[in-house]
Amino acid sequence: SVCGMRNEAVVSTQSTGDFSLSKRRRKVNPLIDEQYAQRLSLYDTPPQGNITTTEFYNTALDRLTVLRAIYNAGIKYKWGSEHYVKAVTQAMKENLPLRPNVHEEKRDNAKTKNEERRKDHISHFLLRLAYCRTEDARRWFCDTEKELFRLRLEEHTEEIGDFLIHNKLKFEVVSDAEVAEREQLIRDSSHIFGNREKIIVYKVPFVEALELVRARRVYIEAGMAYVPHTELVSILTGLFRTQLSKSLIKCARSLPAISDDERIMGILSELTTAYIGEDFSNTKTEGQINISQLPALSKSSFPPCMRNIYEVFTEAHHMKHGARLQFCLFLKGLGLSMEDVRTYFRSEFCKKMDVDTYNKGGHDYMVRHLFGKEGKRSDKKPYGCMKIITGSGPSAGDCHGCPFKHSDAENLERRLTAWKVPKIAIREILALVEGQHYQIACTKYFEATHNGQDASFGLNHPNQYFLESQQRMGNNINVGKQGYQPSQSSQQPSQQHSQPPSQQPSQPPSQALSNLTEAEAKEVESLKDIEGLLDDDFDDI
Repeated sequence: SVCGMRNEAVVSTQSTGDFSLSKRRRKVNPLIDEQYAQRLSLYDTPPQGNITTTEFYNTALDRLTVLRAIYNAGIKYKWGSEHYVKAVTQAMKENLPLRPNVHEEKRDNAKTKNEERRKDHISHFLLRLAYCRTEDARRWFCDTEKELFRLRLEEHTEEIGDFLIHNKLKFEVVSDAEVAEREQLIRDSSHIFGNREKIIVYKVPFVEALELVRARRVYIEAGMAYVPHTELVSILTGLFRTQLSKSLIKCARSLPAISDDERIMGILSELTTAYIGEDFSNTKTEGQINISQLPALSKSSFPPCMRNIYEVFTEAHHMKHGARLQFCLFLKGLGLSMEDVRTYFRSEFCKKMDVDTYNKGGHDYMVRHLFGKEGKRSDKKPYGCMKIITGSGPSAGDCHGCPFKHSDAENLERRLTAWKVPKIAIREILALVEGQHYQIACTKYFEATHNGQDASFGLNHPNQYFLESQQRMGNNINVGKQGYQPSQSSQQPSQQHSQPPSQQPSQPPSQALSNLTEAEAKEVESLKDIEGLLDDDFDDI
């Protein structure tokens, strides 16, 4: 039990961040729930209790916002830099705050801690369900969760001692005599220079210190790594990632148990592709772009995914269902009116078919449907990068999807060369693609095609790419419900760092609750507040 009084050998920290062994009596505030006695967790115990569908979605979305902020900050800023830490910390405070174990004598403060830690606990396991189904999703989730854990550890290192005890992590402390025999080797290997103060060293199996081994920052002897106290955070983050990776695989095997629950599976499917950012579904001012501008704009400001579709459509005068959905919604997000898009599609398709065949094929109906004039008359949103990347790839003869994700290296290189991307940039892009950093590769393409201008805006959406490109060219196109706010780098080219874009979480869907009983529905807030979550339904096309 973590409650009550007991004597423990613990690792305490001073303000300098140094660790030392000490004996002390540890008291846990009885106002804090036992399972949330510690701020940090290895998430080895699933949460218990009831949760409404609305809270289910909103809680998961708040954590997803933080994880996306971590990923975007890694694109925009140098890892660990002041701007990087500031951007991520701000997202954590706004969406997933977690107060340290101080001033627990206040009842209100203890209640707040319980709520914050419960939300952190539940949201982690909800996203486990959403991101356990594919290898790519598991890798992304592990990397971003590991970074969130590391930042929290470094934010309050004084809690590491209690964290070790609570999770029964027993690291062997090397004796002073053993350290003295190897002190210079340990200092040289761990890059501890200048500071001649006594160092505390832990002996752990080298497989638990792989990050330090990879960076050549630890001394190894007989299969054991001699880890200085200053590197303990690295050991704990490695342990966290290893356990999480194994848990995700187990979770994937158990997921079929809830596969029949359409409410839950609908929300989980949406979370993996949920776009959190500017809403391009409605244009503030239509008519700023017309069809005659598309040939020039496709070369200067279309992202690769949309440029590829445009060129295939222009050459073949045909595109399959997936490409029509992706491209039509993109054009809608640019500000083209429904009539403009209908005219454009009809003119291209009818170069290979007559008008009757075109109309019978449902192509014109699809355009009206996507603009909310047919079917359920719901407003369809342009696809974001995550939805395109994680969606089904193009089949033979199709051209939708993300070129960086769905093209092989040879075809991608040929396409980039045809687009006159410099060879040095092509090599960098191919290296990023090989490492499965598709959005970063697209960001590098943006820089290569915009005279090397810094693209530090955190790319998340094809329409965002287009508007950033137009801003760099001095064309202030006002798109979106509130009007698009460009990154600081596009407003002030001389500035090297931009603030992360504002993130407006979408709401969960009324469709996901369609199977609720009357009693269950009473637990959920107004259905009007939870519209637009599920994937687009085109069964009536």
